[in-house]
Amino acid sequence: MRHLRIFKTVCEEESITKASEKLFMTQPAVSHAINELECHLGICLFDRISRRLYLNETGKLFLGKTIKLLELYDDLEQNSKELEDNATIKIGSSITIANFILPKAIAKFETVCKNTPTKVIIDNARNIENMILNNEIDLGLIEGVIYKEELIKFPFSSYELTVLCSPEHKFVLEKSVDVNELIKERLLLREEGSAIRDIFDSALLLHNITINPEWISVNSQALIYAVKQNLGISVLPKILVENELSSGELCEVKVNDFELNSVNHIVFHKDKIQTKNYKTLIEIIKSKASDK
Repeated sequence: MRHLRIFKTVCEEESITKASEKLFMTQPAVSHAINELECHLGICLFDRISRRLYLNETGKLFLGKTIKLLELYDDLEQNSKELEDNATIKIGSSITIANFILPKAIAKFETVCKNTPTKVIIDNARNIENMILNNEIDLGLIEGVIYKEELIKFPFSSYELTVLCSPEHKFVLEKSVDVNELIKERLLLREEGSAIRDIFDSALLLHNITINPEWISVNSQALIYAVKQNLGISVLPKILVENELSSGELCEVKVNDFELNSVNHIVFHKDKIQTKNYKTLIEIIKSKASDK
């Protein structure tokens, strides 16, 4: 690019001397740059007659392309910040966070960073982790435990999990039940790899218990409907079923010495480059979590 700028200036000034003055270079340095350019291209751009340079027809054609190239380069250089603003931020989110926090955060982000597109993928926690590791997404919002050491995590909110049954289930008549009674019931659970399932399984392991649920679903709503039909017991975020609990469509089962809480994390790869807008999105997610 330096050689092309020198060439363009020489053409504009029609003189090595004037070009050197404009470029704050010595005359030999300008002449050397022109010679280097011609040698590199393998063509002559100037006719050298009577110790003067005259742009030849080949040079005129080359000058036209040079001007276009330098204009494109200057535009690219001057608008590089705009390119960063226009770069899509890809977000992976666990389902519960996507239901209750992410939409408000994205809506706010789009008012602050209007030119920055976002792309959202909703999946279970383990798949989100793998997508971050494979650089398929830029940022993850994950519930529960983060397993990969390469990932940086920041807790930003939490929610309670609750054991649910139908109003027709026998547990409704009990003030509380023991965990060993709970696992004898038909269990309708989220899939392995989901944060909800991980938390429930981890709590059971503290009691040296493993389970083989009758239902496994990636869809929490399917489990809610099944519990309403008194097909079994489920474990889901309390925030997800507040309306059903208030209306009496579902009932909460108290389990002795059995606490289920999920911490939500903002997660990204330790080597991820963070742009200004990327950091802005993180701050907005934090603030919307506290507003919910």
